[in-house]
Amino acid sequence: MRRAAALLLVLTSALALAACDRQAGPASPGDRGRLPLAEYDMPEDDVRVVGTARWTLAKECMVRLGFDRLRDLDIDPLPGWPRRPAGTGVVSLVVYASDDFRYGVQDPEQAARYGYQAARVDYERHYREKKWTLPEYLALTGEFVGDDPKSVHGHLVPKRGCLGEADRAIHGTVPQDRKDPVLDLGAESLEQGKRDRAWKKADRAWSACMRRAGHRYATPTDAASDPDRDREELEENLTDPEYDLNQPSAAEKKTATADARCKRRTGYVRTVHAVDVRIQNKLIASNRAKLEDQRRWNRDAARRARDILADRS
Repeated sequence: MRRAAALLLVLTSALALAACDRQAGPASPGDRGRLPLAEYDMPEDDVRVVGTARWTLAKECMVRLGFDRLRDLDIDPLPGWPRRPAGTGVVSLVVYASDDFRYGVQDPEQAARYGYQAARVDYERHYREKKWTLPEYLALTGEFVGDDPKSVHGHLVPKRGCLGEADRAIHGTVPQDRKDPVLDLGAESLEQGKRDRAWKKADRAWSACMRRAGHRYATPTDAASDPDRDREELEENLTDPEYDLNQPSAAEKKTATADARCKRRTGYVRTVHAVDVRIQNKLIASNRAKLEDQRRWNRDAARRARDILADRS
């Protein structure tokens, strides 16, 4: 299971770019246990080693590009995926995803506190947010928009930035450019699962419970991403200078709490998890070769990361 990861959507009037923070890795098993595909994912200890080596190399690259002040950059805890600084003509939307919330919110107390944003809170708990200047951001990520300069301090920014250069040293390529069968099959399992008769029955039972609580949603996904609720909240708070999109509203908390309670009352997670496990086992059986290749790829990356850190100790 993967800990919360940030999916950074950078939007402009002309184009959309996407970056995925692949530092995130397996989280501790939930009350339903690990999913079968987790056996082919990178173990959490290796994720930490790879992340440390990645940022160690990125720091060296940044100093080479002329950012001397980053020579002593603290990477414990690891920084999160860099965000483009505000006021640079680009709107950034960050979406957080985690296997701990694969079936949505489950803990009523957590939902009452964080609404549908517990994945963000989990991510921020493990990865430190840091403010970057635009030149630093561009040098780290190589994510150029419009007329962004492709060089800094007279040095050409490496492809995918210093983090991309570090990834190539550890993985042989940038992970975002390589198909990850664990991710792909995990998404396919969800798609198939939601079409399964037992899963649909669980959705109906959950939906009926939500109606009794005053909320009309067909599925938990609908409740978590309700555009009408989001629009109403934005319109109500647009003139509030202290309004923070990252803070859940009272309406969101109320909905999320009812959502989690209905999952418990109807046995929702137990049912859909069983369907998920069954489908994943079938997908593994028909994709074992590529999954074993991914596991070897992960192990090789972790070995190279340990060698990189050993050389600098």
